[in-house]
Amino acid sequence: MKKLMILSAAAMAIFFAMPQFAEATTIQNDVTVSQEKAVKYTEIPAANLPAPVAAALAKDYAGYAIDMVFLGDDGTFKVAASKDAVKTVLRFTSKGELIK
Repeated sequence: MKKLMILSAAAMAIFFAMPQFAEATTIQNDVTVSQEKAVKYTEIPAANLPAPVAAALAKDYAGYAIDMVFLGDDGTFKVAASKDAVKTVLRFTSKGELIK
């Protein structure tokens, strides 16, 4: 009988301790937030595109017509191009690298 009392007391202690273990468990979520600077673009003539950007367009987007060209205040170029009914906007660095 004494063993039964000790066993039941131990079971009750474990039973009451389990919710405390569940509440004490914490989960840490790492969240990284990045904010890009708003770039202001001004329209420029297509003839003012740097040679590396023009070369990248001629190589990778042959057959596309350049509709509009914009220069950003961060030195990037935004090019609106179209081919048939497909219109696309591309962003380039001044070195002619495509920005995804």
